[in-house]
Amino acid sequence: MGKLNVVFTARKDGNMRNFQKRKETAQNFGFTDIYIPKQKHTDIITDLENPDTVADGVYTEKKMRPVGVLTADCMAVVMSDMERVVVVHAGWRGLLNGIVDKGLDYFTDRKDLIVFVSPHARACCYEVKEDFVDYAKRSGVSEEYFTYRDGRIYFSMSDLLIDRLKSCGIERVIDVSLCTICDGEFFSYRKGDFEERILTFSWLSED
Repeated sequence: MGKLNVVFTARKDGNMRNFQKRKETAQNFGFTDIYIPKQKHTDIITDLENPDTVADGVYTEKKMRPVGVLTADCMAVVMSDMERVVVVHAGWRGLLNGIVDKGLDYFTDRKDLIVFVSPHARACCYEVKEDFVDYAKRSGVSEEYFTYRDGRIYFSMSDLLIDRLKSCGIERVIDVSLCTICDGEFFSYRKGDFEERILTFSWLSED
């Protein structure tokens, strides 16, 4: 078994959409690079053998091989049983389309699974419209994940995610509870950071 390592960047670390910034970050941790998939808000998970696949998640069993995803309000979700790692980019599309469930399919025994949830747009700030609520409910999302304040509607991706994980028997969930919208330390698409991205990456080190 290995030891799980998880890192997420902040605004001060620079725009991780930039290859050079990612390379510098990798070198800070003793790596030459960090693999990220070609993200398009899909429900596809790829591996290191298919690096050019359009996907929003990546799987590896290789030790000392960091993999990650880019986000700017969506969740980065890291799953590991210390033998393998899956990292997925889960916004509302990915969450409703089952990318996290597909990530869980890589693990036959989930009792020792650890899940990490990165900074993302949280219920305090993640405003949605009525048409989204209708769509989400048709997709099986309960009313409990929406909050109504001052005539506005807010959605909790993390509560939905964590409840779905618990329904699969997963109790070890680490949610950093940081909101990209109201915490100025992170890039946020909703706040105008259209080209900037946060990097969340993970790797298994040797025992």
